[in-house]
Amino acid sequence: MLLEEILKQDIFQLLQHVSTIFNIPLNLLLKRYIPNVKVYKKIKRKRTNYGKKPSFKFPNKYRCIARCWGGKESVKYNVKEKRWVYGTQCKIHKYGTTNYCLTHLKQVKKKGMPEHGDFDKPPPHNHYIKYKNKIEKRFKIKQTNNYRHCKNGRSMGTTLLHNKLDDE
Repeated sequence: MLLEEILKQDIFQLLQHVSTIFNIPLNLLLKRYIPNVKVYKKIKRKRTNYGKKPSFKFPNKYRCIARCWGGKESVKYNVKEKRWVYGTQCKIHKYGTTNYCLTHLKQVKKKGMPEHGDFDKPPPHNHYIKYKNKIEKRFKIKQTNNYRHCKNGRSMGTTLLHNKLDDE
C-alpha cells in the first residue's frame, strides 16, 4: 500500500468516527477534510565538502614553512640540483605574522617545532631513509657516507640532503 492511500484511509476512519459521535453528515466532512495528498520522494543532495582545501596554491612566501609527510611519495631526488627533497611544504597559508599555519603553530607551541620540521631545513627524524635507500638502489644514485647531525644529535642523512647548508 502506498503512503498516500494509508493517509487517506486513516483520515477517512477519523472522519467516520467524528460523524457518528457529533452527528455530522459524513459527505460534508469528506468534502471539507479529505485532502489531496501527494507524497514525493525526497531528493538526495550531494553533501558539500566543507573540509575541502582551497583549489589554488598560495605563493610560497605566504605558505606555512612546515614540512608535511606523505610516505614514499614524499622522498624525491632532484637530478638537476643534485639534492634530496623530503616531504612537501604545507599548502595552508600562514597564520597572522607567524611562519606557520594554525595546525603547525599548535605543534610549535607544544613541542618547540613542527612534527616533521621546517621544509627548508633537514628533517628532525630518519623516517625518510628507507624510502631514500629504495630510490638509490632503483636509480643507482651514488651515496656519500657523510652524515649531518641536528641539535639533538640525531643523524640527518647524506651531504646531498641540502646544499644550502654548505653555503652557510
